[in-house]
Amino acid sequence: MEQTTNKNNAPLILIVDDDANFREIWKTKLISSGFQVIEAENGKKALDILNTTEPNVILLDIVMPELDGVETFFAIKENPKTQNIKIFFITSMDDLNEELAKYHKKIAGELGAVDYLRKATDLNDLVNILRSVTTPLPFK
Repeated sequence: MEQTTNKNNAPLILIVDDDANFREIWKTKLISSGFQVIEAENGKKALDILNTTEPNVILLDIVMPELDGVETFFAIKENPKTQNIKIFFITSMDDLNEELAKYHKKIAGELGAVDYLRKATDLNDLVNILRSVTTPLPFK
């Protein structure tokens, strides 16, 4: 697999989701906002990509065939080469009530994920969230 390089120091985002249409929508928005994006349609492909590429952030769907998001998350966190990559769980379960959504965010945080995002997240909010975790803090 070819090594992906970071052009112009743009943050590199790996979107892992079995829904090609969803990946395309988020990819288009992120690229137009200055990010580099690579994609994987399942956890197994994501782990293959991580053998040669180190993204700044992984957006990881929870429900996928072959290797789901939770299994993929643990494989990433158990590997010393990839364990420090920032991971956001993503889900299409948009009809969750607020109490259940808070519970999912709590579990994601306890596992070591940065956060838990719904796929219906406003795309401008997504860009701002990713900028906040990929932009170095200025020295004081």
